[in-house]
Amino acid sequence: MPDSTSTSRVVGGDVVEGRQRLVFIRNSGYHALGTLGVFADGAVLWNYETTDFAGLRAAFADGTLTLTPPEGAPLIITGTAKGTVPALESWLTPELLIGELADEVDKLNDRPDSSGRCWDTLVAYAADPTAANLELVRESYHAVPEHRRIFMLGDMDHNDVPVRILLAEVGETIPARRPGRTLEVTPELREWALGYFRRSEAGVAGDRTRRVADGPETTVPLVVGGTVYPSGWPDPAGLEVLQIDYPAAVTRGGREYASVMHAYWALSTDDAGWHDRIAAASRGLDARTLGEDAPRRAGWPAARLGVMAALLRDKFERHPAMAATLLGTGDARLLYSDWASKYWSSNGADWLGRLLELVRSELAVGRPTGPATP
Repeated sequence: MPDSTSTSRVVGGDVVEGRQRLVFIRNSGYHALGTLGVFADGAVLWNYETTDFAGLRAAFADGTLTLTPPEGAPLIITGTAKGTVPALESWLTPELLIGELADEVDKLNDRPDSSGRCWDTLVAYAADPTAANLELVRESYHAVPEHRRIFMLGDMDHNDVPVRILLAEVGETIPARRPGRTLEVTPELREWALGYFRRSEAGVAGDRTRRVADGPETTVPLVVGGTVYPSGWPDPAGLEVLQIDYPAAVTRGGREYASVMHAYWALSTDDAGWHDRIAAASRGLDARTLGEDAPRRAGWPAARLGVMAALLRDKFERHPAMAATLLGTGDARLLYSDWASKYWSSNGADWLGRLLELVRSELAVGRPTGPATP
C-alpha cells in the first residue's frame, strides 16, 4: 500500500486535489486510526478539523495526532476493530512526516518538492562549482526528509551517494551505498560526482522535452453539471449549457427530443408508451424520474455509453454557441456532478465528463461530430 493516496474536496465549486495518509487521532479517552489529508491550497484536514501546517505541527506537539499511541491505550479502527494499542515503533518522526506532506503539496501544485529543489542546486553547482553554490546544495539536501534522501535522485544504483561525495571534504570517509562499506573521497571521485550531475541533467532535459512534446501530462479540473434551477435556467447561461438536462433539442432516429436527458431516458426503454411519456416530460429531471421507472430495453448497459456519446455529439453540432462554451473549457479535466449516478458522475467513473472531453477534442480539430451508431 502506498504511503499516501489521492483525495479531493470541493471549495466554492472548484475541486482541490489532495493526498491523505493514516495517522492516529486522539479522541476523548481513546485513539482512532484515521486519515490526515493535505491539499493543494495548503489546507490540512482530519476528522472535522481544518487547519494549516502550523496547526498540524501543534497537533503533533500536543498529542492530538501521533504516529505511536501509548502502549495499552484504548484503540478503535472504525468499522473494523477495537482493543488496546500494542507496542508500536515508527520509522518516522512528526517532523519527517510533515516534510513528506509538504512535498506532496508542492507536487499537487506542479512545483519542485524538496528533492526537486535540491536537484536544481546540484545542477547549478555542477555547472559552476563555487563555494557559495555548494552551500546551497548542502542547505537544500538537509531540507529533504532524511528517510527520503536515498530516493531523491531516482537512482537505486547510487542512491544519494553522488550528493554526499560533493558535500564531503577530500580525504573524508563516507558510508557507501552498500551497508558496512565506506568510500574515501578523492579529487577523482568528486570529479566523477560532478560529471554524474552534468550527464544526468542533459539526459533529464532531453527526456523532459520528449515527455511534454504533445502537451501537459495533467490539467486543471473543472466541475460541471449537478445544478438545479427550480425557477428556470440562468439567462444568459454559462457552463450550465453543458448539463445534459439543459434545454437543447437533439435528434435521434428521426425524432427530436427536448434535451439529451429526455432522449437518453426515452431511448432506454423499448416500450412505446413509456418512451412517449418520457419524451413529453416538461423538464429533463422529470424525464429521468419517469425513465427510472420504465422497463429497460435489452442490452442497455452495453449500449448506453454509445447512445450518450451520439446524443452529446448531436447537441453540440446543432448548437454552435453551446459548442463554443464547451471549447472555452480548454483542456480542463471535466468532472461532471450527478448525484443520481456514479457511472456518469465524477464521484464514480465520470463517463459524462470524459465524453464531454472527447466531444470537445473533436470540435477542436474540426472533426465531424454527427451521430454515431452505438
